[in-house]
Amino acid sequence: MKNRQRHARIAPVLLCLIVAACGETEVPTMPVTVNGSVIAPAGVDTDGTVYVSLYHAWALQGDLRHPVQFISSHEVAVGPFSLDIEYPVEKGEGLLVYAWLDNDGDGVSCTPEDRNDLAGLTEVDAFPAEQVTVEVQLTAPCAGPDWFYPPAP
Repeated sequence: MKNRQRHARIAPVLLCLIVAACGETEVPTMPVTVNGSVIAPAGVDTDGTVYVSLYHAWALQGDLRHPVQFISSHEVAVGPFSLDIEYPVEKGEGLLVYAWLDNDGDGVSCTPEDRNDLAGLTEVDAFPAEQVTVEVQLTAPCAGPDWFYPPAP
């Protein structure tokens, strides 16, 4: 009976230790302020929400290395914006700023019925830095970030 009681007390402690050991460590980040501007072509209705997503230009190494690794997403308006983010330092390199204008207000970038949502992407040249400035020109309808980057040779 004593062994059962001892096991009953030890089992929850062991379970907690196992769960804690399997947890992920905190990802190191650096604070970055992204000051920018989203510019739409003349004649385009700019009343819709602009969805801005930030990406690592490249992630991982060797055979697993790939472009366009998601960091975060934000809602802004056409024109100037400022975002404070925590850039995950060890998850990738470089910084891409992708934006698309939701012309029809449905929260979805293009559908078979509406192909007018404009998008653009800019790679931040002077990165890493604590503060960057970027301009994103909305130039292509229905294009995702992988359409823009890496640029065609």
